[in-house]
Amino acid sequence: MKQIAVLFEGDINRRLGVFNAVISRVKHLQQVADYKIDVHMLQVYDGWLMRRVRHSAKVAYRPDEITADGVKVHITWFRRRWSDAIMHRLFHKPPRALMRRLRRLGWEMRGHDLVSAHDRIMGHAAAFAGRQLHIPSFITWHGASIYTDPPRDPMIRELTIKLLHSVTCNFFVSQGLLDKAHAELTDGFPAEVLLNGASAQFHRYDEARRQQLREKYGVNDGKKVVAFVGRFEPVKNVTLLPDIYKQIESKYGNQLTFWAIGDGIQLNETRQLMKEKGVDCHFTGKVPPEEIPDMLNCVDLLVLPSSLEGLPLVVIEALSCGAHVVATNVIGTAEAVGRANAINLGDHFVDRFTDRAVQLLTENIEQKLPPEVSWNATAIKENGIYQQYLR
Repeated sequence: MKQIAVLFEGDINRRLGVFNAVISRVKHLQQVADYKIDVHMLQVYDGWLMRRVRHSAKVAYRPDEITADGVKVHITWFRRRWSDAIMHRLFHKPPRALMRRLRRLGWEMRGHDLVSAHDRIMGHAAAFAGRQLHIPSFITWHGASIYTDPPRDPMIRELTIKLLHSVTCNFFVSQGLLDKAHAELTDGFPAEVLLNGASAQFHRYDEARRQQLREKYGVNDGKKVVAFVGRFEPVKNVTLLPDIYKQIESKYGNQLTFWAIGDGIQLNETRQLMKEKGVDCHFTGKVPPEEIPDMLNCVDLLVLPSSLEGLPLVVIEALSCGAHVVATNVIGTAEAVGRANAINLGDHFVDRFTDRAVQLLTENIEQKLPPEVSWNATAIKENGIYQQYLR
């Protein structure tokens, strides 16, 4: 039996996004291939002084391992160093202490036949392991490590380009993200597209269960639910939500319920803008991950006006639960929601976005996920690629 290691950076208290994607991909790979898979997560935390500077929360509980949806995850804890921050911010050099720890982690992959990492930080550990242990190494790029960090920081850009050329193969969660890397970073690196999927808990419930949930969440009969689900931060364009909701209400009528699900640095600003626009929107704050499938089964239309996305899991999950989705046409969204439902940013964006939103609410338009947007399809393809390098 071949032994492979899967590495990612995460947070035991925020099991969303990449965390869920990693766990889902591991589970489906185990179902289609006979591998022993060891999963390792790096969690970076702040000491007392760094917490005061960064206004971050104390991590009181630091277990060596956790189990997530039946998958055992080994945890490496790394305390953020002042020296690393100075090296990065003042001298534009790689953080030495972190890089040393990642190099050691690479050595700890001895005995594995293959190592596969997710995104840039743990990608360094995978690249180290590949070079030091002479085993195949892979990195999966999910989004911000390609389209946000490298353009902002020349040092990160240089390291990212080096990583793309250092591993056996790079996986991208959408064709659009791969195109972005080619256009804005570098070319000539080995690459494959492995799309995200929705985990099993995201599916369309029967009508009786959906009606029970609508009653639980206070949705009146005959009303349709329009929702945003995600982080309240600039890249999500959340300050456009009040205008979007107001125009949808104006064009469709008042038989709507508006939700805003999630938290983040722009939550209060968005809430205030909703009040100024006169939009009655229910802000849930942070919702336990296990409750999201229930809420998505109440949603008729998900809106995602982000300025950048790789292939966002939330649109895949919403479509799997039977909701319609209208999103911005950025990088990979059209690959999941369909070109007609991916609206270009630019002049009169809110008008065009809300026109399509109302169409999806009023007309009998079928919107389904493409068959390749599936964890099972991804696992089969991933296994096929691995088999080329495993002996």
